[in-house]
Amino acid sequence: MQANQVRQFVERYLATFSAHIVEAHPDYLTVKLPVEVDKDIGNRPFYWSWVDKMNLAYQPLVLTFAFHPDRMPDGLRAEHLHLGAARMQQIFASAKKHGRFLCMYEQNTASLPSTGKRRSTPLVPWLGLNLKVSLICDKRRDIMLYLGINLHQPRLVHDFSSFLFQLTLAPAIPDYFYTLDRKLSVEDALELARQEVDAIIAQEDQEWAVEARARLTEELDILAAYYEELARREPPAEQSETEAAEAEAVESPEQKASIPLPARDAVPAREAVVEAAQTLDEYRSSGGRILDFLRANGVQVTPREEINQEEWKKSTPEEEKQRRMDELRWQYEPRIEVHFINGGLFYLHSAPPVIKAHPAKTVRHLPASGRIM
Repeated sequence: MQANQVRQFVERYLATFSAHIVEAHPDYLTVKLPVEVDKDIGNRPFYWSWVDKMNLAYQPLVLTFAFHPDRMPDGLRAEHLHLGAARMQQIFASAKKHGRFLCMYEQNTASLPSTGKRRSTPLVPWLGLNLKVSLICDKRRDIMLYLGINLHQPRLVHDFSSFLFQLTLAPAIPDYFYTLDRKLSVEDALELARQEVDAIIAQEDQEWAVEARARLTEELDILAAYYEELARREPPAEQSETEAAEAEAVESPEQKASIPLPARDAVPAREAVVEAAQTLDEYRSSGGRILDFLRANGVQVTPREEINQEEWKKSTPEEEKQRRMDELRWQYEPRIEVHFINGGLFYLHSAPPVIKAHPAKTVRHLPASGRIM
């Protein structure tokens, strides 16, 4: 998004909440945030908890948004608003939260007679659904569906959002209009949409899933061959432990005692007291070890047999192999996911055209990347 596009989006967002614009400059925008916007992007959770708990009067937050980093306003505390800004991400999240479901009415005053007695005009209820169907393996392909379902006379159309953009919509029903009854419930409409999604998926070429399973089989074979070779090169863990125990048994206590120890000069008691009084940093700077310092200062040492080492166990080759196989299956196993983006209930006087084909818009992504192919 360019700077002008960011500004247009922010202005539309603020206008939706009827925010008070204090100053609209070509380079910046000073706005007094309403309650809903302040709670979403104001970063004042403790203030709002205090206001709600004490039932105090709301003090509006005033912010200045600048859209050009080289043209910041003088004398104002402004923040540069761009696509990657943290405040911009908060605005996106707020718009997504408040705009995921909506109810709109078509403002079609041209259908009303200009002279004579005005008669009421019916508005037909439509359920609009924007869905994303994702075909996922080590690659990804997204299919965007914009479905419209007539709730009065059940039928389904595609590319419903493009049709809505051509209409004048408002959240209040206009004068001399009334709404028709819904003969199809929302649950039945969702079931109709699910059947349509299944039909679209069934029409897709399934070669991508076959190729993904072939790549998965190849990766699993390579992994199995690696661990087979690893098992041939390394002896089993039980054998290593047995060999270590036998080596300790061969070495007798007399042999251990016969090993000459390096002679140490007796340390006077006075010097030991001086070393114990040193700080840890002084002791380390003088070349001493931390463990010796702790022992000299009377710190208890936990016996090894009392240490719980279950969490520090090294993974066996079989456990590591199973974990890597699960990771490969998660990466390569073909699967289909359907996500609901947003939707709404629309009362329309105009009728959308019937499109027989499935104009699904596809977005392809490179492996391990968000770039569009």
